[in-house]
Amino acid sequence: MTASINTQSHFNNAAAHAKPVTIETPRLILRETQHTDIDSFRDITTRPDFYYYCFDGSENKLREFMDVSVRTQTPDPSTGLREKFMLAVTLKDSGKVIGHASLMRIEEYTLPMADVDYEAAYFIDSHHNGHGYGQEALLNTMHYGFSELGLPGLGSVQELDNAKAIAIASKVLGFKKVGECVGQTVKGPKQHQVCIVVPDDFYPLRANDKQVYIAPDALLRANRLAATALDSKPSAP
Repeated sequence: MTASINTQSHFNNAAAHAKPVTIETPRLILRETQHTDIDSFRDITTRPDFYYYCFDGSENKLREFMDVSVRTQTPDPSTGLREKFMLAVTLKDSGKVIGHASLMRIEEYTLPMADVDYEAAYFIDSHHNGHGYGQEALLNTMHYGFSELGLPGLGSVQELDNAKAIAIASKVLGFKKVGECVGQTVKGPKQHQVCIVVPDDFYPLRANDKQVYIAPDALLRANRLAATALDSKPSAP
């Protein structure tokens, strides 16, 4: 089933959707994907050990990925909102593209929480594994969704036979399982767990991070925004 987005929700910050995204982290720059990045993504996605649900190693699939990444930088004129935020993950010191991080409209499953319309995902070049770049990219992308877009929560899915991904989703990111679904992958349909995370579960876990992934000033700003939102809520009668 396809989740429908509530275009009247006060969580949908159209002004934030209209501006290009650049996220600076301690070691990375996450920026809008450009057509000129295609060679970098080709190198990453054609490695023998690469696996991501939508890539089958073909040039057609790569070009489709690039086209969607660029096309969806323009908000849907009917809603003023972006369908996807598909960012290139680059090393701050060299500008080298080492992966992808995204917030994408949920299409293959539904969540039991109003206004949760986006899911978080990422991949990192296997040549750069073991440095925490994937975690840094994903955490900051999720933080952007909460702090800049005002999202009340995010969805995610993990293949049921991927114990490592399930553990990271729960223990590191704060996701909680709310169901299961069958998702299409390049290996065919596979059973997935469906999860959701809200800011109140995401941010306390940042105290457990082994290194600084989200800049302290960015976290401070998120706390101020949360406090402002709480103060603006109407009092119970």
